[in-house]
Amino acid sequence: MNENDLIPQTDTLTAESIPGTAVSAVPQSSFKPHFGFLKHDPAFAWILLLFGFLFSRYVLFKADGFLTTGFFLLLFLLTEVYLRKAGCRPKLPHHILGIIFCLFSTVFSITASPLLHGLCFIFISAVLIWRTHSAAADAGFVTRFMPFDLAESAFREPARHFGAAPQAMSDSLRHSSTAGTVKTVIIGLLVTVPLTLVVAVLLSEADAGIQKMLLSFSDLLTDNVMALIMQILIGIPAAFWLFALLYGAVQRKKRPMPMTADSYYEEMLGHARKLPNAGVYAGVTPICLLYLMYVVSQTNYFLSAFAGKLPSDMIYSEYARRGFFELCAIAVINLIVILVLTGCAKKGGSTRPKLLTGYAAALCLFTLFIIATALAKMFLYIKAYGLTALRLYTAWFMVLLGVVFLVLLVRQFVKKLPTAAILTVSFTLLFGLLCFARPEAMIAEYNIARYENGTLKELDVAMLCELSEDAYTVMAKHPDTLKQANQWENFAEDAKYRINCYDKQNDRSWNIPAQILIQQMHTDTGNGVPQS
Repeated sequence: MNENDLIPQTDTLTAESIPGTAVSAVPQSSFKPHFGFLKHDPAFAWILLLFGFLFSRYVLFKADGFLTTGFFLLLFLLTEVYLRKAGCRPKLPHHILGIIFCLFSTVFSITASPLLHGLCFIFISAVLIWRTHSAAADAGFVTRFMPFDLAESAFREPARHFGAAPQAMSDSLRHSSTAGTVKTVIIGLLVTVPLTLVVAVLLSEADAGIQKMLLSFSDLLTDNVMALIMQILIGIPAAFWLFALLYGAVQRKKRPMPMTADSYYEEMLGHARKLPNAGVYAGVTPICLLYLMYVVSQTNYFLSAFAGKLPSDMIYSEYARRGFFELCAIAVINLIVILVLTGCAKKGGSTRPKLLTGYAAALCLFTLFIIATALAKMFLYIKAYGLTALRLYTAWFMVLLGVVFLVLLVRQFVKKLPTAAILTVSFTLLFGLLCFARPEAMIAEYNIARYENGTLKELDVAMLCELSEDAYTVMAKHPDTLKQANQWENFAEDAKYRINCYDKQNDRSWNIPAQILIQQMHTDTGNGVPQS
Protein backbone atom coordinates (compact mmCIF):
# COMPACT_ATOMS: atom_id res chain seq x y z
CA MET A 1 0.00 0.00 0.00
CA ASN A 2 1.31 3.43 -0.84
CA GLU A 3 0.32 6.94 0.08
CA ASN A 4 -2.10 7.22 -2.83
CA ASP A 5 -4.06 4.21 -1.58
CA LEU A 6 -5.31 6.01 1.50
CA ILE A 7 -9.00 5.85 2.27
CA PRO A 8 -10.47 9.36 2.41
CA GLN A 9 -11.04 10.59 5.95
CA THR A 10 -14.66 11.52 6.31
CA ASP A 11 -14.07 13.03 9.75
CA THR A 12 -11.37 15.49 8.68
CA LEU A 13 -12.49 16.77 5.32
CA THR A 14 -15.63 18.61 6.38
CA ALA A 15 -15.76 22.34 5.83
CA GLU A 16 -16.10 22.74 9.56
CA SER A 17 -12.59 21.40 10.11
CA ILE A 18 -10.89 23.84 7.73
CA PRO A 19 -10.39 27.35 9.15
CA GLY A 20 -11.58 30.04 6.82
CA THR A 21 -14.00 27.71 4.99
CA ALA A 22 -17.71 28.35 5.08
CA VAL A 23 -19.75 25.68 6.90
CA SER A 24 -22.53 24.10 4.91
CA ALA A 25 -26.05 24.27 6.31
CA VAL A 26 -26.65 20.65 5.26
CA PRO A 27 -26.76 18.45 8.38
CA GLN A 28 -23.76 16.12 8.67
CA SER A 29 -24.33 12.42 9.24
CA SER A 30 -23.11 11.10 12.58
CA PHE A 31 -21.59 7.81 11.39
CA LYS A 32 -18.44 6.41 12.91
CA PRO A 33 -15.35 7.96 11.26
CA HIS A 34 -13.18 5.62 9.22
CA PHE A 35 -9.48 6.37 9.02
CA GLY A 36 -7.24 5.42 6.15
CA PHE A 37 -3.89 3.99 7.16
CA LEU A 38 -0.52 3.48 5.58
CA LYS A 39 1.11 0.07 5.90
CA HIS A 40 3.22 1.07 8.90
CA ASP A 41 0.42 2.74 10.92
CA PRO A 42 -0.85 -0.36 12.80
CA ALA A 43 2.69 -1.26 13.90
CA PHE A 44 3.25 2.26 15.25
CA ALA A 45 -0.11 2.14 17.04
CA TRP A 46 1.00 -0.99 18.91
CA ILE A 47 4.46 0.43 19.64
CA LEU A 48 2.93 3.62 21.02
CA LEU A 49 0.73 1.54 23.31
CA LEU A 50 3.96 0.51 25.02
CA PHE A 51 5.19 4.11 24.97
CA GLY A 52 1.95 5.22 26.62
CA PHE A 53 2.62 2.86 29.51
CA LEU A 54 6.25 4.00 29.75
CA PHE A 55 5.09 7.62 29.77
CA SER A 56 2.65 6.93 32.57
CA ARG A 57 5.19 4.97 34.61
CA TYR A 58 8.43 6.90 34.16
CA VAL A 59 7.16 10.43 33.58
CA LEU A 60 4.00 10.70 35.69
CA PHE A 61 4.38 8.14 38.48
CA LYS A 62 8.12 7.70 39.01
CA ALA A 63 10.57 10.46 39.90
CA ASP A 64 12.11 11.99 36.80
CA GLY A 65 15.66 10.96 35.95
CA PHE A 66 17.74 8.87 33.57
CA LEU A 67 14.79 6.79 32.38
CA THR A 68 12.75 9.93 31.72
CA THR A 69 15.53 11.30 29.53
CA GLY A 70 15.78 7.97 27.74
CA PHE A 71 12.01 7.85 27.20
CA PHE A 72 11.87 11.25 25.56
CA LEU A 73 14.88 10.54 23.35
CA LEU A 74 13.28 7.27 22.18
CA LEU A 75 9.99 9.08 21.61
CA PHE A 76 11.75 11.67 19.47
CA LEU A 77 13.41 8.91 17.44
CA LEU A 78 10.03 7.23 16.96
CA THR A 79 8.39 10.44 15.73
CA GLU A 80 11.28 11.02 13.33
CA VAL A 81 10.94 7.53 11.85
CA TYR A 82 7.16 7.90 11.55
CA LEU A 83 7.40 11.25 9.76
CA ARG A 84 9.95 9.95 7.28
CA LYS A 85 7.93 6.81 6.56
CA ALA A 86 4.93 9.05 5.87
CA GLY A 87 6.95 10.98 3.28
CA CYS A 88 7.78 14.05 5.40
CA ARG A 89 11.27 15.51 5.04
CA PRO A 90 12.25 17.72 8.00
CA LYS A 91 14.29 20.78 7.06
CA LEU A 92 16.84 22.90 8.94
CA PRO A 93 14.29 24.63 11.27
CA HIS A 94 12.90 21.24 12.23
CA HIS A 95 16.39 19.87 12.88
CA ILE A 96 17.02 22.85 15.18
CA LEU A 97 13.80 22.07 17.05
CA GLY A 98 14.93 18.45 17.32
CA ILE A 99 18.28 19.49 18.81
CA ILE A 100 16.48 21.73 21.32
CA PHE A 101 14.20 18.85 22.29
CA CYS A 102 17.10 16.43 22.81
CA LEU A 103 19.14 18.97 24.81
CA PHE A 104 16.31 19.82 27.17
CA SER A 105 15.51 16.12 27.62
CA THR A 106 18.78 15.83 29.53
CA VAL A 107 17.52 18.25 32.21
CA PHE A 108 15.75 15.34 33.94
CA SER A 109 19.15 13.70 34.48
CA ILE A 110 21.48 16.62 35.23
CA THR A 111 19.33 18.24 37.92
CA ALA A 112 17.15 16.89 40.73
CA SER A 113 14.88 19.93 40.99
CA PRO A 114 11.19 18.86 40.76
CA LEU A 115 10.19 22.37 39.69
CA LEU A 116 12.59 22.38 36.75
CA HIS A 117 11.48 18.87 35.84
CA GLY A 118 7.86 19.99 35.68
CA LEU A 119 8.61 23.13 33.67
CA CYS A 120 10.90 21.20 31.33
CA PHE A 121 8.22 18.56 30.73
CA ILE A 122 5.77 21.26 29.61
CA PHE A 123 8.42 22.91 27.43
CA ILE A 124 9.68 19.82 25.60
CA SER A 125 6.10 18.58 25.13
CA ALA A 126 5.29 21.83 23.33
CA VAL A 127 8.52 21.56 21.30
CA LEU A 128 7.76 17.98 20.23
CA ILE A 129 4.17 18.81 19.28
CA TRP A 130 5.22 21.87 17.32
CA ARG A 131 8.14 20.14 15.65
CA THR A 132 5.98 17.20 14.54
CA HIS A 133 3.26 19.34 13.01
CA SER A 134 5.53 21.96 11.48
CA ALA A 135 7.66 19.24 9.85
CA ALA A 136 4.57 17.52 8.44
CA ALA A 137 3.08 20.81 7.23
CA ASP A 138 6.41 22.16 5.96
CA ALA A 139 6.09 25.21 8.21
CA GLY A 140 8.99 27.24 9.58
CA PHE A 141 10.61 27.51 12.99
CA VAL A 142 7.73 29.65 14.22
CA THR A 143 4.61 31.14 12.67
CA ARG A 144 3.03 34.54 13.03
CA PHE A 145 0.10 33.18 15.04
CA MET A 146 2.05 30.52 16.89
CA PRO A 147 -0.15 30.36 20.03
CA PHE A 148 -3.20 29.53 17.87
CA ASP A 149 -1.23 27.05 15.76
CA LEU A 150 0.22 25.29 18.80
CA ALA A 151 -3.22 24.98 20.39
CA GLU A 152 -4.55 23.51 17.13
CA SER A 153 -1.68 21.01 17.03
CA ALA A 154 -1.87 20.03 20.71
CA PHE A 155 -5.62 19.73 21.19
CA ARG A 156 -7.85 19.94 18.14
CA GLU A 157 -5.88 17.65 15.82
CA PRO A 158 -5.32 14.84 18.37
CA ALA A 159 -8.96 15.07 19.46
CA ARG A 160 -10.09 14.74 15.84
CA HIS A 161 -7.97 11.61 15.33
CA PHE A 162 -8.17 10.11 18.82
CA GLY A 163 -9.96 7.03 17.51
CA ALA A 164 -7.29 6.27 14.91
CA ALA A 165 -5.07 4.15 17.18
CA PRO A 166 -7.75 1.69 18.37
CA GLN A 167 -9.05 1.35 14.80
CA ALA A 168 -5.54 0.67 13.47
CA MET A 169 -4.95 -1.98 16.14
CA SER A 170 -8.36 -3.52 15.54
CA ASP A 171 -7.76 -3.69 11.79
CA SER A 172 -4.36 -5.33 12.31
CA LEU A 173 -5.86 -8.00 14.57
CA ARG A 174 -8.74 -8.66 12.22
CA HIS A 175 -6.38 -9.30 9.31
CA SER A 176 -3.72 -11.14 11.33
CA SER A 177 -3.36 -14.93 11.01
CA THR A 178 -2.22 -15.22 14.64
CA ALA A 179 -5.09 -13.17 16.12
CA GLY A 180 -7.23 -16.26 16.63
CA THR A 181 -4.43 -18.12 18.40
CA VAL A 182 -3.76 -15.20 20.73
CA LYS A 183 -7.44 -14.94 21.57
CA THR A 184 -7.61 -18.68 22.34
CA VAL A 185 -4.57 -18.47 24.64
CA ILE A 186 -6.02 -15.54 26.57
CA ILE A 187 -9.37 -17.26 27.01
CA GLY A 188 -7.62 -20.44 28.19
CA LEU A 189 -5.63 -18.51 30.79
CA LEU A 190 -8.76 -16.76 32.09
CA VAL A 191 -10.70 -20.02 32.33
CA THR A 192 -7.96 -21.73 34.37
CA VAL A 193 -7.51 -18.87 36.86
CA PRO A 194 -9.94 -20.38 39.44
CA LEU A 195 -8.30 -23.80 39.15
CA THR A 196 -4.83 -22.24 39.56
CA LEU A 197 -5.94 -20.48 42.73
CA VAL A 198 -7.30 -23.73 44.19
CA VAL A 199 -4.02 -25.53 43.45
CA ALA A 200 -2.04 -22.67 45.00
CA VAL A 201 -4.07 -22.85 48.23
CA LEU A 202 -3.62 -26.63 48.48
CA LEU A 203 0.14 -26.42 47.88
CA SER A 204 0.56 -23.65 50.48
CA GLU A 205 -1.24 -25.83 53.04
CA ALA A 206 0.96 -28.79 52.17
CA ASP A 207 4.38 -27.08 52.28
CA ALA A 208 5.62 -24.16 54.41
CA GLY A 209 8.23 -23.14 51.80
CA ILE A 210 5.64 -22.82 49.06
CA GLN A 211 3.37 -20.94 51.46
CA LYS A 212 6.15 -18.42 52.22
CA MET A 213 6.89 -17.92 48.52
CA LEU A 214 3.22 -17.42 47.65
CA LEU A 215 2.72 -15.00 50.54
CA SER A 216 5.73 -12.93 49.41
CA PHE A 217 4.40 -12.89 45.87
CA SER A 218 0.95 -11.90 47.14
CA ASP A 219 2.40 -9.04 49.21
CA LEU A 220 4.33 -7.84 46.18
CA LEU A 221 1.19 -7.85 44.06
CA THR A 222 -0.82 -6.09 46.77
CA ASP A 223 1.76 -3.31 47.03
CA ASN A 224 2.20 -2.75 43.30
CA VAL A 225 -0.95 -3.93 41.57
CA MET A 226 -2.98 -0.75 42.15
CA ALA A 227 -0.13 1.48 40.95
CA LEU A 228 0.35 -0.77 37.93
CA ILE A 229 -3.37 -0.70 37.10
CA MET A 230 -3.39 3.09 37.33
CA GLN A 231 -0.33 3.31 35.09
CA ILE A 232 -1.99 1.09 32.49
CA LEU A 233 -5.29 2.98 32.65
CA ILE A 234 -3.52 6.30 32.12
CA GLY A 235 -1.06 4.86 29.59
CA ILE A 236 -3.76 3.66 27.17
CA PRO A 237 -5.32 7.10 26.46
CA ALA A 238 -1.81 8.60 26.48
CA ALA A 239 -0.86 6.14 23.72
CA PHE A 240 -3.99 7.00 21.73
CA TRP A 241 -3.14 10.70 22.03
CA LEU A 242 0.47 10.15 20.93
CA PHE A 243 -0.64 8.22 17.85
CA ALA A 244 -3.33 10.81 17.12
CA LEU A 245 -0.64 13.50 17.30
CA LEU A 246 1.53 11.76 14.71
CA TYR A 247 -1.32 10.58 12.51
CA GLY A 248 -3.05 13.98 12.60
CA ALA A 249 0.18 15.76 11.66
CA VAL A 250 0.52 13.65 8.51
CA GLN A 251 -3.11 14.30 7.54
CA ARG A 252 -2.28 17.99 7.23
CA LYS A 253 -0.41 17.15 4.05
CA LYS A 254 -3.71 16.27 2.37
CA ARG A 255 -5.86 19.27 3.29
CA PRO A 256 -5.56 23.05 3.83
CA MET A 257 -3.46 23.66 6.93
CA PRO A 258 -4.59 26.13 9.62
CA MET A 259 -1.02 26.91 10.62
CA THR A 260 -0.38 28.67 7.29
CA ALA A 261 -3.79 30.35 7.06
CA ASP A 262 -2.80 33.76 8.42
CA SER A 263 -5.79 35.32 6.71
CA TYR A 264 -8.10 33.11 8.78
CA TYR A 265 -6.64 34.31 12.07
CA GLU A 266 -6.57 37.92 10.86
CA GLU A 267 -10.25 37.64 10.00
CA MET A 268 -10.99 36.07 13.37
CA LEU A 269 -9.17 38.87 15.19
CA GLY A 270 -10.91 41.40 12.97
CA HIS A 271 -14.26 40.26 14.32
CA ALA A 272 -13.02 41.02 17.85
CA ARG A 273 -12.23 44.65 17.00
CA LYS A 274 -15.54 46.23 17.94
CA LEU A 275 -14.62 48.82 20.59
CA PRO A 276 -14.65 52.43 19.36
CA ASN A 277 -11.21 54.00 19.61
CA ALA A 278 -12.56 57.05 21.41
CA GLY A 279 -14.08 54.85 24.09
CA VAL A 280 -10.82 52.92 24.46
CA TYR A 281 -8.85 56.15 24.84
CA ALA A 282 -11.33 57.46 27.41
CA GLY A 283 -11.04 54.27 29.45
CA VAL A 284 -7.25 54.08 29.34
CA THR A 285 -6.48 57.74 30.01
CA PRO A 286 -7.52 57.72 33.71
CA ILE A 287 -5.46 54.57 34.24
CA CYS A 288 -2.39 56.21 32.70
CA LEU A 289 -2.92 59.32 34.84
CA LEU A 290 -3.13 57.18 37.96
CA TYR A 291 0.10 55.42 36.95
CA LEU A 292 1.77 58.79 36.47
CA MET A 293 0.58 60.03 39.87
CA TYR A 294 1.76 56.80 41.45
CA VAL A 295 5.25 57.11 39.99
CA VAL A 296 5.57 60.73 41.12
CA SER A 297 4.33 59.98 44.64
CA GLN A 298 6.58 56.94 45.03
CA THR A 299 9.73 58.39 43.45
CA ASN A 300 11.79 58.04 46.62
CA TYR A 301 10.40 54.55 47.24
CA PHE A 302 11.35 53.35 43.76
CA LEU A 303 14.58 55.22 43.09
CA SER A 304 16.12 54.22 46.43
CA ALA A 305 16.49 50.75 44.94
CA PHE A 306 18.72 52.06 42.17
CA ALA A 307 20.93 53.78 44.76
CA GLY A 308 21.19 50.57 46.82
CA LYS A 309 19.59 52.26 49.84
CA LEU A 310 16.64 51.26 52.02
CA PRO A 311 13.81 53.70 52.81
CA SER A 312 14.00 54.65 56.48
CA ASP A 313 10.44 53.49 57.23
CA MET A 314 10.82 49.95 55.80
CA ILE A 315 12.62 46.70 56.47
CA TYR A 316 14.18 44.61 53.68
CA SER A 317 11.55 41.89 53.63
CA GLU A 318 8.67 44.38 53.32
CA TYR A 319 10.59 46.38 50.73
CA ALA A 320 11.21 43.47 48.36
CA ARG A 321 7.85 41.80 48.94
CA ARG A 322 5.88 44.94 48.09
CA GLY A 323 7.96 45.49 44.98
CA PHE A 324 7.30 41.98 43.71
CA PHE A 325 3.53 42.09 44.07
CA GLU A 326 3.41 45.57 42.57
CA LEU A 327 5.39 44.28 39.62
CA CYS A 328 3.07 41.32 39.04
CA ALA A 329 -0.12 43.35 39.36
CA ILE A 330 1.03 46.23 37.18
CA ALA A 331 2.64 43.99 34.55
CA VAL A 332 -0.48 41.82 34.20
CA ILE A 333 -2.81 44.82 34.10
CA ASN A 334 -0.68 46.61 31.54
CA LEU A 335 -0.36 43.51 29.38
CA ILE A 336 -4.15 43.10 29.37
CA VAL A 337 -4.64 46.77 28.59
CA ILE A 338 -2.15 46.58 25.69
CA LEU A 339 -3.92 43.52 24.27
CA VAL A 340 -7.25 45.32 24.51
CA LEU A 341 -5.81 48.41 22.88
CA THR A 342 -4.28 46.59 19.94
CA GLY A 343 -6.75 43.72 19.61
CA CYS A 344 -10.18 45.13 20.40
CA ALA A 345 -10.07 48.72 19.13
CA LYS A 346 -11.87 49.15 15.80
CA LYS A 347 -8.90 50.92 14.26
CA GLY A 348 -6.28 48.49 15.47
CA GLY A 349 -3.96 45.97 13.92
CA SER A 350 -1.51 47.10 11.27
CA THR A 351 -3.54 50.26 10.50
CA ARG A 352 -3.70 51.54 14.07
CA PRO A 353 -3.59 55.33 14.56
CA LYS A 354 -0.60 57.05 16.16
CA LEU A 355 -2.55 57.85 19.33
CA LEU A 356 -3.21 54.17 19.93
CA THR A 357 0.45 53.41 19.39
CA GLY A 358 1.38 56.15 21.84
CA TYR A 359 -0.83 54.74 24.59
CA ALA A 360 0.58 51.22 24.11
CA ALA A 361 4.17 52.51 24.06
CA ALA A 362 3.60 54.54 27.23
CA LEU A 363 2.26 51.48 29.05
CA CYS A 364 5.28 49.46 27.91
CA LEU A 365 7.72 52.12 29.11
CA PHE A 366 5.99 52.41 32.46
CA THR A 367 6.09 48.64 32.97
CA LEU A 368 9.76 48.47 31.98
CA PHE A 369 10.51 51.14 34.60
CA ILE A 370 8.68 49.14 37.26
CA ILE A 371 10.50 45.93 36.25
CA ALA A 372 13.92 47.61 36.42
CA THR A 373 13.08 49.09 39.82
CA ALA A 374 11.78 45.80 41.20
CA LEU A 375 14.91 44.00 39.97
CA ALA A 376 17.09 46.57 41.71
CA LYS A 377 15.12 46.10 44.93
CA MET A 378 15.37 42.32 44.64
CA PHE A 379 19.15 42.53 44.22
CA LEU A 380 19.26 44.76 47.30
CA TYR A 381 17.31 42.13 49.24
CA ILE A 382 19.60 39.32 47.99
CA LYS A 383 22.64 41.36 48.99
CA ALA A 384 21.33 41.59 52.54
CA TYR A 385 19.94 38.09 53.09
CA GLY A 386 21.40 35.87 50.36
CA LEU A 387 19.71 33.79 47.68
CA THR A 388 16.67 31.56 48.01
CA ALA A 389 14.81 29.62 45.34
CA LEU A 390 11.92 32.10 45.41
CA ARG A 391 14.22 35.10 45.02
CA LEU A 392 16.16 33.53 42.14
CA TYR A 393 13.08 32.38 40.22
CA THR A 394 11.43 35.76 40.84
CA ALA A 395 14.44 37.59 39.41
CA TRP A 396 14.41 35.28 36.36
CA PHE A 397 10.71 35.95 35.84
CA MET A 398 11.31 39.68 36.07
CA VAL A 399 13.95 39.48 33.34
CA LEU A 400 11.56 37.47 31.17
CA LEU A 401 8.83 40.07 31.64
CA GLY A 402 11.30 42.79 30.77
CA VAL A 403 12.11 41.08 27.46
CA VAL A 404 8.41 40.67 26.65
CA PHE A 405 7.58 44.34 27.23
CA LEU A 406 10.73 45.51 25.44
CA VAL A 407 9.70 43.52 22.35
CA LEU A 408 6.14 44.88 22.63
CA LEU A 409 7.54 48.41 22.81
CA VAL A 410 9.60 47.96 19.64
CA ARG A 411 6.61 46.29 17.97
CA GLN A 412 4.59 49.50 18.35
CA PHE A 413 6.94 51.26 15.93
CA VAL A 414 8.24 48.39 13.76
CA LYS A 415 5.09 46.85 12.26
CA LYS A 416 6.90 43.99 10.51
CA LEU A 417 8.86 42.92 13.57
CA PRO A 418 8.84 39.08 13.86
CA THR A 419 7.42 39.24 17.37
CA ALA A 420 6.62 35.53 17.71
CA ALA A 421 10.09 34.49 16.58
CA ILE A 422 11.91 36.93 18.88
CA LEU A 423 9.82 36.00 21.92
CA THR A 424 10.19 32.27 21.21
CA VAL A 425 13.98 32.47 20.84
CA SER A 426 14.29 34.73 23.90
CA PHE A 427 12.22 32.43 26.08
CA THR A 428 14.15 29.37 24.89
CA LEU A 429 17.49 31.00 25.71
CA LEU A 430 16.36 32.26 29.12
CA PHE A 431 14.75 28.95 30.02
CA GLY A 432 17.84 27.07 28.89
CA LEU A 433 19.99 29.33 31.06
CA LEU A 434 17.73 28.61 34.02
CA CYS A 435 17.76 24.83 33.53
CA PHE A 436 21.40 24.21 32.67
CA ALA A 437 22.75 26.61 35.30
CA ARG A 438 21.25 24.28 37.95
CA PRO A 439 19.84 27.14 40.04
CA GLU A 440 19.58 25.26 43.35
CA ALA A 441 23.27 24.38 43.20
CA MET A 442 23.94 28.02 42.34
CA ILE A 443 21.98 29.14 45.40
CA ALA A 444 24.08 26.95 47.72
CA GLU A 445 27.35 28.02 46.09
CA TYR A 446 26.43 31.72 46.30
CA ASN A 447 25.37 31.66 49.95
CA ILE A 448 28.34 29.56 51.09
CA ALA A 449 30.80 31.81 49.20
CA ARG A 450 29.20 34.91 50.73
CA TYR A 451 29.41 33.37 54.22
CA GLU A 452 33.05 32.40 53.74
CA ASN A 453 33.85 35.95 52.56
CA GLY A 454 32.11 37.45 55.58
CA THR A 455 29.51 39.36 53.54
CA LEU A 456 26.63 37.15 54.74
CA LYS A 457 26.05 37.09 58.49
CA GLU A 458 24.17 33.79 58.72
CA LEU A 459 24.23 30.65 56.61
CA ASP A 460 20.68 29.30 56.42
CA VAL A 461 21.43 25.59 56.02
CA ALA A 462 17.87 24.66 56.95
CA MET A 463 16.65 26.55 53.88
CA LEU A 464 19.30 24.90 51.69
CA CYS A 465 18.26 21.46 52.98
CA GLU A 466 14.75 22.11 51.66
CA LEU A 467 16.20 22.24 48.14
CA SER A 468 17.02 19.27 45.92
CA GLU A 469 20.17 17.15 45.80
CA ASP A 470 21.72 19.86 43.62
CA ALA A 471 22.25 21.94 46.76
CA TYR A 472 23.28 18.94 48.89
CA THR A 473 26.21 18.08 46.61
CA VAL A 474 27.53 21.63 47.02
CA MET A 475 27.15 21.63 50.82
CA ALA A 476 28.95 18.29 51.07
CA LYS A 477 32.02 19.97 49.53
CA HIS A 478 32.20 22.56 52.34
CA PRO A 479 32.25 20.63 55.64
CA ASP A 480 34.50 23.17 57.37
CA THR A 481 32.19 26.05 56.49
CA LEU A 482 29.13 24.18 57.72
CA LYS A 483 30.93 23.24 60.93
CA GLN A 484 31.87 26.88 61.45
CA ALA A 485 28.19 27.73 61.17
CA ASN A 486 27.35 24.87 63.57
CA GLN A 487 25.19 23.29 60.86
CA TRP A 488 27.21 20.25 59.76
CA GLU A 489 25.37 17.76 61.99
CA ASN A 490 21.99 18.98 60.73
CA PHE A 491 23.12 18.70 57.13
CA ALA A 492 24.61 15.23 57.63
CA GLU A 493 21.42 14.01 59.25
CA ASP A 494 19.25 15.35 56.43
CA ALA A 495 21.60 13.92 53.80
CA LYS A 496 21.55 10.49 55.46
CA TYR A 497 17.74 10.59 55.59
CA ARG A 498 17.57 11.35 51.87
CA ILE A 499 19.90 8.49 50.99
CA ASN A 500 17.90 6.10 53.18
CA CYS A 501 14.77 7.15 51.27
CA TYR A 502 16.40 5.87 48.09
CA ASP A 503 16.06 2.32 49.44
CA LYS A 504 12.28 2.71 49.50
CA GLN A 505 12.02 4.92 46.40
CA ASN A 506 15.05 4.11 44.31
CA ASP A 507 13.68 6.16 41.40
CA ARG A 508 14.54 9.30 43.37
CA SER A 509 18.22 8.48 42.87
CA TRP A 510 17.96 8.23 39.07
CA ASN A 511 19.77 11.51 38.40
CA ILE A 512 23.37 12.72 38.45
CA PRO A 513 23.18 14.91 41.62
CA ALA A 514 21.69 12.03 43.64
CA GLN A 515 24.43 9.68 42.46
CA ILE A 516 27.10 12.24 43.37
CA LEU A 517 25.54 12.72 46.81
CA ILE A 518 25.54 8.95 47.42
CA GLN A 519 29.21 8.78 46.50
CA GLN A 520 30.03 11.78 48.69
CA MET A 521 28.23 10.43 51.74
CA HIS A 522 29.69 6.94 51.35
CA THR A 523 33.25 8.27 51.23
CA ASP A 524 35.10 8.56 54.53
CA THR A 525 36.53 12.07 54.39
CA GLY A 526 37.33 12.33 58.09
CA ASN A 527 34.63 14.97 58.50
CA GLY A 528 32.07 12.91 60.34
CA VAL A 529 30.17 11.97 57.20
CA PRO A 530 27.68 9.26 58.14
CA GLN A 531 28.47 5.86 56.72
CA SER A 532 25.85 3.44 55.46
